[in-house]
Amino acid sequence: MRQLFNVSILKILILSAFVFCFNYSYAQKLKNFIADGKEALENKEYYLAENYFKKAISIDSTTTELQYLYAEACRLNLNYLVAERWYNKVYKKDNGKQYPDALFNLALCKKNNGRYKDAIKMFEKYAKRNKKKNATKAGEATKESQNCSYALMLIKNPLPIKVFHLDTMVNSKNGEYSPYELDSILFFSSVNTSGNQVDSRIYSAMIKKNKYSYRQLIDSTINKPGQSITNITFSEEGDKMYCTRCLNNDCDIYEYHFNGSTFMEEKKLPVTINAKNYINTQPYFTKFNNRNVLFFASNRPGGFGGMDIWYSLQDEHNNWQEPKNAGSKVNSAEDEITPFFCNPCQTLYFSSTHHQGMGGFDIFKSFFDAGQFGEPENLGFPINSPQNDMYFKYNNTRTKAYLVSNREGSYFEKNETCCNDIYYFNISTQMDSVLVEKQPKDSVFIAKSRLQTLVPLTLYFNNDEPDSKTTKTTTQKTYTETLNSYLIQKDNYLKAYAKGLTAEQKEIAINEMSDFFEDSVRSAYQELERFTELMLFVLQKGEKVHLTLKGYCSPLASTDYNINLAKRRISSLLNYFNAYKNGALVTYINDKSKLEITIEEIGELKASHLVSDNPNDATNSVYSRSAALERKIQIIAVSTGK
Repeated sequence: MRQLFNVSILKILILSAFVFCFNYSYAQKLKNFIADGKEALENKEYYLAENYFKKAISIDSTTTELQYLYAEACRLNLNYLVAERWYNKVYKKDNGKQYPDALFNLALCKKNNGRYKDAIKMFEKYAKRNKKKNATKAGEATKESQNCSYALMLIKNPLPIKVFHLDTMVNSKNGEYSPYELDSILFFSSVNTSGNQVDSRIYSAMIKKNKYSYRQLIDSTINKPGQSITNITFSEEGDKMYCTRCLNNDCDIYEYHFNGSTFMEEKKLPVTINAKNYINTQPYFTKFNNRNVLFFASNRPGGFGGMDIWYSLQDEHNNWQEPKNAGSKVNSAEDEITPFFCNPCQTLYFSSTHHQGMGGFDIFKSFFDAGQFGEPENLGFPINSPQNDMYFKYNNTRTKAYLVSNREGSYFEKNETCCNDIYYFNISTQMDSVLVEKQPKDSVFIAKSRLQTLVPLTLYFNNDEPDSKTTKTTTQKTYTETLNSYLIQKDNYLKAYAKGLTAEQKEIAINEMSDFFEDSVRSAYQELERFTELMLFVLQKGEKVHLTLKGYCSPLASTDYNINLAKRRISSLLNYFNAYKNGALVTYINDKSKLEITIEEIGELKASHLVSDNPNDATNSVYSRSAALERKIQIIAVSTGK
């Protein structure tokens, strides 16, 4: 018996030792993965960082710091969908205490994923929270919120084009960029991942009747092992080619002679162009004021920060003169890249992360007039997207334009927005005028467009308000009065919703309900104020406006009672419109030829397992976020016209 007992103890000791060694091994692996991930982040090796933190997350996914690091690596590696998910986990748990920028970066991911309305709310919330703590970052958040509103306006007013994605004859899962069409040949760069080396090489594809032949690696004189060769451009005569050559992050511009089939006489451009110890890349050769000119991007001294657009003119002896900066209207403290200058239309096209855009890099145009480049104009949607859009170029007949993007639909191996592909669109006469002429900024058009971006506009109400315990279908209260009485009840909602929960659950519940009051209730009222101001402006300019409103019923109480309650809620909105700016809208409301308001049939919401219809279960039928989301009316549509 004692021997059996000793054997059992021995087994337990062996098992304990095994478990200890197993846990120690995993703990050591976790520590190593995190250390390697941090080092990769510091070295800006975002793909490696994401993979290290992904391995660490597979061992321990509960640590907030690791969740944040993984989200950071994913965002910087352009994996916005995964980054959004992990930033959201951090924000819900931490609520901006240790990681205040989690909210800002979550909003950035929402923006890059095209969820502009959600991003606006988050940017505005971040700006409000950090106005005193971090005024600079709060200012950035306000700017980003405005960018999101602008992006919504662009989407509501798309350009009359269809953007085509070049297929696998040209594009691959690794990434393609820098297209340049010459004499029915498309030259472009492609990322090469064979072996342990990652570099870029130049390919070509023949174009016949708008069909592209399978890509071919060009002359070995150009493509050299261990070097990235990119950004090909030709002289107007086609006898010279310029490109970028990068070795160990040292990028310079080179010149080659070209006889139509072979590249010869490699020559590195002088230090005038290739500033030592700086990046010099993305050349574009053209004519400028009847002289040869080379546009390029560089982070050399004398710029405005980051990468700037520069250009160098050639003198009568073919020497490159000291480069000029494209100026403060084009360049900024952020990055401006991929210049293309259309000589016939005297317009510079480039990409930037600074100017008002849809997300990441957007493509802009700037007209050269009176010796300087003018204010940039966004090329619009669908040329630009929520992701990166770069390398805009015409073909030589200006019947087609190319661009490069990692937008949704691009080929990928690791994540949906990891890799760039080449796209193109055909240019009609109408589209050509949009691309090469300055577009008028019509204030009425802008106001009408912004009205469209604000719908559907959802407004929320306190339980059984306005005017509880009545079957009336109208109220004397305005929506503002109803809202204020709702906001006063915020603390009661927080307490009731968190009642009976553990400390950790309570904190999550309180954060969730606080977010609802800020991001949904109060934010919606701010949107209503913007909407009404724009509507008044449009009406005053002689436009007709047609609104469509809809109310909803929740499961609590009988359907008949709730229908009347929904009607009272719509009545409070109509009262708000009548009272706005001391009756400024009354004349238009009374004249249906000016402002027409249609009220759709009240809709009954489907029963949800998250919302109780039991009046004795107030936590889930009244005070839960799910229940609060059902007490609403909406402006579901707006149309304008003469």
